Parts: sequence; C-alpha cells; structure tokens
Amino acid sequence: MGADIPADAYAEIVAVGPTPKGTVRLARSYHRGALDRLAPHLGESPSVTCLHPRAVWAGEEIRAGRKPDQECLDAIRADLARARTGIPPLEHVTGHPGYPQWCRGALDDLRSDILKATGAGKADLAAAAAPDAADHVEEAARVLRRVWPEAALECDVLVRAVVYVGGGAFRSATLLRTYGAVYAGAEHLATPPAAFEMLLHETGHHSLYLRNAFEVFVVNGDDMVSHPLRPDPRPVSGTLHAAHVLARMAAGLNRWWAEPGAPAEVRERRDEDLARLHAAVSVLKGAARWTPAGEDYFENLLRWERELTESCA
Repeated sequence: MGADIPADAYAEIVAVGPTPKGTVRLARSYHRGALDRLAPHLGESPSVTCLHPRAVWAGEEIRAGRKPDQECLDAIRADLARARTGIPPLEHVTGHPGYPQWCRGALDDLRSDILKATGAGKADLAAAAAPDAADHVEEAARVLRRVWPEAALECDVLVRAVVYVGGGAFRSATLLRTYGAVYAGAEHLATPPAAFEMLLHETGHHSLYLRNAFEVFVVNGDDMVSHPLRPDPRPVSGTLHAAHVLARMAAGLNRWWAEPGAPAEVRERRDEDLARLHAAVSVLKGAARWTPAGEDYFENLLRWERELTESCA
C-alpha cells in the first residue's frame, strides 16, 4: 500500500466493483492536477468531482506549452460553475456541424488506429446514426440507475461526454488526454443493451485509469500477450483493462437479466462477456507480474469472477 494512501482509500483502489465514495475522492484528487495547470489562466478553482474533458485537454495543452483559446477557457469556467452545483447531464457530441476543438486531436488518433487495425477508415468520422445512438445511451443510463445504482453514480461522475463517431468497425474507446470522454461508434449502439454494455465498458476503463493513477498493479505492463477483446497482441496492461471492464459488463448485464422482461440480448451479451472474462483472467494468471497492490486487486478479481460465475449458473 502506498505510504500516503489511507487504508479505506486503498481498499477502494484495489476493488473491482464501483465504489462511489472512493471514486469521488479519487476523482477530486486526480482532477486537481488539471485545475492547477489551468490556474494561471482561470485563477484558483475549488476541487470538483466532475471535470469536463475539455478541461483535461486544456491542461495537457498548457503542459505542452500551448495556451487554449479564450472560447475554450470561457467554456471551462461555465463547466466548473455547473459542476459545483451538482453532476451535470451527460453531453452528447455528434460531430454536427463539427467536433469541438478539445476532441479533434483524439479523433485524429482514433482515425489512425482504425486505419492500422482495419485498413480502412473515414475522412469524416461524424456519425449519421448519432441521434438514435444517443437515445439508446440515455435509456441505458436509466436502466443502469435502476439495476446498479453504484455503477450509475460512478458513470455519472467519471463520464461527462459521449463523442459519437462513424468508424465502421470501431466500437468505443477512452483516451487519457481527454479523460471524461467516451468515443463511441454509433453503428454499434443500435439497441439499449448495446449502449448499456458500452457505458459499463468505458466507465470501467475510466475507473481503472483512476485507480492506477494512485497504485500500479503490474510491473510488466508493456509485455505483449493476446487477450479476448482484441485479435492482435496487446500489452499485459491492456489485458488487465479487458478483465476489469469485462467483470463490470458481465455483472451489470446479470443484474439487468434478473429483471422480469429483460431482453434476451441482455443474457446473450452477459454470457459472452463472462466467457471472455474467464479467458482474460487465464491470460493474467500466466503472464502478469503483480505489485503488492496488484496482488490484492487480482485476489478481488478472482473472487468477483467466481461469485459472478455462480450467480449466472
């Protein structure tokens, strides 16, 4: 355990499931760095739980020696004012009439990644299917609040914007340079269960990035292995992310499936995610070299996997 981390905070860091109290505390501390970088341009800002990704992006721009324009700084001031009064509503960014400045560089990175992975891409990632996709995301968020309130609160705190793209095979991603934003392939959000799974998936990535800002779990994160979310070899750290999000996805879908009248697609997705969780855990057992915090985390993950498997039987 890190010397400066209280015992209760450490328990939340190595937990697999959502811990709303811990998420709020860690998010405030994590966002402090971006706010400190913005201070010469905005003045001192009190800590906030919800930080819009444009503020994270602006902080990175300042660190790189570039000053955001006045329009961006004014928008950040407005974001901070809203965040101080509560959790703002989720923002849907469709690319029409154009994507905002804060996510354009990330979209360029995604376009490059799509080209490498599939050999095909679009010059314009704007998503024609975004309106329907956004409706499905909102419905999925309502279901999540009903079946798993703790996960819904964590999603509300960490995910401030969904950026819809028309990336063909591209499904979704979280990028640290715009932490707080989810990039989602609109074509893959054709149903509320698909959107529900996506929210759990990308909130899971956000939650693990947040944990790893305070405790590192593996010492060989750059070693290459295969894992069940990507056909090409990926780093051990990517396999750890896969296992973490699959555990969240399967658990959330299992909670929804327990409701009368849940769509059959919910069980199909749950069973697929659980099978992929088993595969990811198997890879980690043979490949990961854990830190002491990582050992505690992996013990919790194995317990989570075992109890979830029993619940789904």
